[in-house]
Amino acid sequence: MRLNLWLKLMGILAVIVATGTLLTFVLINRATASQFHRFVLTSDTIQAENLSILLADYYSRQGSWQDVETFLTDPALRAPMMGSGMPGRVGRGPMAGWQNRGRAGDGSNQMMPDMMKRMANRVIVATTDGLIVADSYGEQAGQRYSAEQLAAGTPVLLDGRQVGAVLVGSMIEPALNALSQEFLASLNMAVLASAATAGLAALVLGSFFFFHITAPMRDLTRAAEAVAAGDLTQQVTIRSQDELGRLAQAFNVMTGTMNRNETLRRQMVADIAHELRTPLSLVQGNLEAMLDGMYALNLENIASAHEETLVLTRLVNDLRDLAQAEAGQFHLEREALAPADLVNRAVELFQVEAAERQITLLADVAPGLPAVPGDRRRLNQVLVNLLANALRYTPAGGKVTLSARQMVDQEAAGPALLIQVADTGQGIAPAELANVFERFYRADKSRTRGSGGSGLGLAIARQIVEAHGGRIWVESQPGAGSTFSFTLPLESGKG
Repeated sequence: MRLNLWLKLMGILAVIVATGTLLTFVLINRATASQFHRFVLTSDTIQAENLSILLADYYSRQGSWQDVETFLTDPALRAPMMGSGMPGRVGRGPMAGWQNRGRAGDGSNQMMPDMMKRMANRVIVATTDGLIVADSYGEQAGQRYSAEQLAAGTPVLLDGRQVGAVLVGSMIEPALNALSQEFLASLNMAVLASAATAGLAALVLGSFFFFHITAPMRDLTRAAEAVAAGDLTQQVTIRSQDELGRLAQAFNVMTGTMNRNETLRRQMVADIAHELRTPLSLVQGNLEAMLDGMYALNLENIASAHEETLVLTRLVNDLRDLAQAEAGQFHLEREALAPADLVNRAVELFQVEAAERQITLLADVAPGLPAVPGDRRRLNQVLVNLLANALRYTPAGGKVTLSARQMVDQEAAGPALLIQVADTGQGIAPAELANVFERFYRADKSRTRGSGGSGLGLAIARQIVEAHGGRIWVESQPGAGSTFSFTLPLESGKG
């Protein structure tokens, strides 16, 4: 079963929360227990030191440890350990009434050790040889402690001489008394409950945030599946400007580009089929007519068919050049070219045609232009396409000027050669300017393949210029002519 991203993130968060809760509980438990045991030991040591003073006074008055266990149950003596008084306040502690009731024979003297076990630390008094003479719990009286056990207690000193030892609480055994254990257990439960509550809150908040974080991913997944199924019109909502937002934006750009490319591909296939169909139909019709005897098999008819094959050859060559350029496989044979030589040769090629059309064709080259690195044949192809278009759309009596000068190209941030072809023709409508460099595009829809070219010349020109590192554009006003311009980067400035 496939898990979605939200469930995976929640699973990871649950593991992290559980681990964090467990570690928090364990670490706080250990730290609390260690500090609490240290506190208890310190408290027991202070109580033992206070008791040692009282016991020394008791021993000095009695001369022995006889009846010391009864002395230990005196509420005035227990007050320091119960937090209700100071030593020496005989008969004024909260347990004084219990002691008096016990002496009255009402049975509460048996209750006393049990209450002491719950409400006070255990106290043991031993002689210097380890004989236990008093145990507040009444369990070990008469037994003996080893020297190591006795050393854990506080000595009872009388005139600088040790007469016994007193042990309180944790000095006797490592276990805490019942109240201390209950306190520590309740503290641990509070810590565990707090950690569990915090973990549960983290899971709830994490679930909410993860759901909203993964929402863009769900949108992208649905859109990508639709694209995989062939729907290239998919767009996703951009919810933020973070990485997911940029991913959604990139997806929208990608699908938009794919959709446009698919539209262009279909249009190109349709255009190619249309462009090829006309000359092929003419060649086929002429040949069939000659085979059927409808056309005479003479040079004139053969020349007509041959002319159509030349049109087909030119179209196929243009398509090949365009495909190579768009695939980045344009092979450029770069050399240092003189701008004046490029311009003058191109103008010479069209002087006869310009004269026949009664159009003035001029070359305008700024003096002292530096050589430009480029492929002579390809750049001449660009100039031929631009001049052919300019002459085609310029009426008799008009003028076409091919100029070259040096400029600083702001986009390339360096010197460049600017070549322009300006005509005084009919111009191009503003709505058409953005499309003139597209495949098979003709600004004048009335012009056919025979009169208006294949519609690939400007597209090929753009690819050649961009392959040289330059850029090409057009400026035009209807009725005021057009100016096609392109730049070629210069390796050095004017010399």
